[in-house]
Parts: sequence; structure tokens; C-alpha cells
Amino acid sequence: MHRLIPERDALLEMLWRVLHLGYMVAIRADTNIHVLICPQICQIAAYTPKQSYSQYIMPYGDLNPSARRRHNVRVVTVGRYRMLKDTNTHKILKTKSEISALTDFLDWLEKEKGDGSVILIYHEPKRFSPTMLLEALTRHKLLDRFKSIVAGFTDSYALAADKCKATVKSMSLRVLARVLLDADSLAVDSALERAAAAYRIVEHLAQGEQQEVGAGGEGLSASKDMVETARVWARPVHTELEALANLKKILERQNTFRPVFAPLLRSARPERKRVTALRRLLADAGLLYDQLKDAWQEQKLTGLEKQLAALSVSAKEEDIKELIEIFDCHFDPTKEAKGPRPRTPRVNRPRSINETNEAEGSTSESHNSSPQNSPNKTNGKIKHTT
Repeated sequence: MHRLIPERDALLEMLWRVLHLGYMVAIRADTNIHVLICPQICQIAAYTPKQSYSQYIMPYGDLNPSARRRHNVRVVTVGRYRMLKDTNTHKILKTKSEISALTDFLDWLEKEKGDGSVILIYHEPKRFSPTMLLEALTRHKLLDRFKSIVAGFTDSYALAADKCKATVKSMSLRVLARVLLDADSLAVDSALERAAAAYRIVEHLAQGEQQEVGAGGEGLSASKDMVETARVWARPVHTELEALANLKKILERQNTFRPVFAPLLRSARPERKRVTALRRLLADAGLLYDQLKDAWQEQKLTGLEKQLAALSVSAKEEDIKELIEIFDCHFDPTKEAKGPRPRTPRVNRPRSINETNEAEGSTSESHNSSPQNSPNKTNGKIKHTT
């Protein structure tokens, strides 16, 4: 019998490096949906200047088109067997189950770390990497062992955004490698390549104005500056577990609004994006579907307005009005159900020749293209272990 499991695939890249004061691992995870139900890891890859570790994981479900393009892999069926295939080389990849791959990785990490501790460094605008990894470890009852090895997580995206906010607009690995490392043709297609790029970027930022950065740290142990930088920006494992628990509560509240928003999620992409944003506003405010239903049955529109007044801090007035209209039409059988209005894209008017000439050579200092959702400094909450 075919088992249907909600799909959330990811590519988990890990970079390991021996330090004087312990050990440090950099990780990066890509996700294809934003619902934490059953996250799936497609690959675990570890990089060190002297050795590497890589293991593909067979996902439960097929990868969606965006995930296939992002990870350059897809699921194929050969006879009665499902396999993972590289879309670039067209070769069948050797895979393991998620629990086997995670166990092997912990064995490898535990063997290499010695008497020190580990800090995991991930590079992404949202904190999906720690969330996915901790969720997978919890599901397979490997969390206690993981906590005995790893001290915390450091977001190198937030580090780069803080250090380079005046010079770099986008904090992607490719852009940072080109600007900081003068690597115009740096390959970031595979997991190991992106892990190596992340390591070199963190090393560069940690050394600051020092001239001698080193090509990926080959043959050298990481500097104390790099260790201290990782510790300053680190979040302990228990903090990430609290964030994971809070995220699960938010998702549970979101799911209570399924009767209202589930039909709307079948519409076009702009409408779906708008629905997701409105649903998240309700969940962040701690509201539940039954609360709004009871309020409408007792006081109609007035009851909805009182309940949704809690959104006045985080939501715009037009968002609240739109939610009131959606719920009123949903609860009132005499009214036709209405969906959210997608944001109208701003159309840039053609500029005149004079305006074009004046704009040449100017640079923008806006950072809207790289929103910062990652945590800021934690003032060295990770204790130093030797």
C-alpha cells in the first residue's frame, strides 16, 4: 500500500573544521515548502580540507519541480524500485534511509571531534536548517546524542549581513564569494562546493582586516578569531529547540483556519502567497478558528473586529479589513465566499533620457533585497569548552 507523507525535502550541507578551542561545523539547508510537518533531508555532505563526508538520503515522496532544479536531483522509478538520480550527470545515486544517514554522520562527527565541542554554522535568511535537523533527530530519537556533541548554531547569514551591510546588497554565497573572496567563477552547485564557500566566507569575516585569509584553510587550523566569532553569534541547542516548539504551536494554530483558507490555497500563486501571509498573522497573534467563529455568532462584524484588534500591532489596517471581510463571508451563508486580493505589482514608468543619465553610476544602499530574519548577536552565550 502506498504511503502518502507530506513532502518537505531539503539539501543539508555540512562543513567540519578542527579548531584550537574545539570544533566547528557549518550547515546549510534548502527547503521547498514552508510547513513543518515531515521534513525530509536529501543529502548530508561534510567538508574538511583533509577529508569529506557525503551521503544521499532517499526521500519518502517525489521532489517538486523547484526542489529538483535547486538540488539537481530527482526521484525515478526503475521497475519496482525508487531511486535518486543526478540530473546533471544522469547517474543513479547511492542512497540510505534518513535514520541510517544521520546515525553514520553522528558516528563520524563524534569520532572526529575528540574532547571538544561543536558549533554548527548555517547560511540562510531563515532558520530552517536547525529546525529541520533537530526535527529529524527528534523523530529518530537521536537528539540526546546530538546534544552531547553539538553546543549550538551560528547563522553566518546574519554575520555577513552585519559585517557587510554597507557594501553588499545580497547575502547569497555566490555574491559574497565574488565580493569578499574575489572568486568570480566560484562553483556553488554541489553541497561540498557550497560548504567550502561558506567556510571561506566565515573565515574571511572573522579575520577582519587581516591580509592573510588562506585558501579555505588547507593545512591550517582555524584561527581563534574564527572560533570567537562563531561563539559570539551562536545560539545554544536548547534555544533552537524552544524556537522549534514555538514554530509547531504556530503551525497548529494555522491549521485551525483550514476551513477558511484551504480552498483559497488552490488559487493562483499571488493569491496563495497572500493567503499564507494573512494566515500567519492570525497564528502569530495567538488566534484560533473557534474564537473567531464564536465571536461572529455572538456579535457578527463587531465581534470579528474585537478579536482581530489584536493584529493592530503587527498588521496593517488594510490586512485587518481584508480578514474581516473574508471571515464574514465565510461564516455568513448568505454571502459569497471571498478570497484575498493579491498585491498589485508596481509598474516602473519609463524614465526619460535625462533621468537615465542622472541615475548612471549611482548605487543603492537599500537592503530590501536581502531581508534579515536571522538572529542577531547572542553575546557569547555558548560557553567555551576545551
